[in-house]
Amino acid sequence: MNPVRKILLTAVQAGRHGVPAELSIAKAIEEGSAELKLEQLEFDSLAWMEFCISVELQSGLELTPVDIEQMEYVAQIEDWLRARV
Repeated sequence: MNPVRKILLTAVQAGRHGVPAELSIAKAIEEGSAELKLEQLEFDSLAWMEFCISVELQSGLELTPVDIEQMEYVAQIEDWLRARV
């Protein structure tokens, strides 16, 4: 699996307090869907914080909820990661 997408899947699971993403969301992330909106993750502010912490622990890159507020799609986070990894 693509390493950036693996980071995203792990971060989504962290945002869901250890529960893996639903199959449709996991598949969209694995396939790099440009249509998966962040709102479909149904994260609250704590979940986004856990997501960001997971990204940082896995990649060493600091992604903040403020950075994510400027984004609408999961693919934008993937692009952000790719540009920095």
